[in-house]
Amino acid sequence: MQVRKRIEGNVSVMGFPGELRQVFLNLVSNAIEATPDRGTLRIHIFPSRQWQKEEVQGVRVVIADNGHGISSEQRSKLFQPFFTTKGEEGTGLGLWVSQGIVRKHQGEICLRSTTRFGRSGTCFSVFLPMGLPETKQEETTDTKKAS
Repeated sequence: MQVRKRIEGNVSVMGFPGELRQVFLNLVSNAIEATPDRGTLRIHIFPSRQWQKEEVQGVRVVIADNGHGISSEQRSKLFQPFFTTKGEEGTGLGLWVSQGIVRKHQGEICLRSTTRFGRSGTCFSVFLPMGLPETKQEETTDTKKAS
């Protein structure tokens, strides 16, 4: 297998390193399993904007392979818990958990895949925004019961 990586710019994101490591380890592992020995795995990291909210800047990580691809029927179920294409070897939780982690970081994960002969492969695109996600602070009021 051949691995090609391309890193553009110097962009960082705020997040939980262990969780983000889990996402990318899962995506790369899946790509390796789906790609034949003479296949290619491509990893491209670059500054980007969120597709739905163009004002949100961040980093996009694209992991693409030229493996066997994923059928349209399987693609529609891919992020559901306990759905696996690996038979007894898979738990069906990897992509579901990965999607949850990406969403927790206010990012997005997208998938493109084809099973077309001679052009098969899968591409995952993960967008993570720069900076800390904004969170609302809840106000709490202490009340004492009158005795």
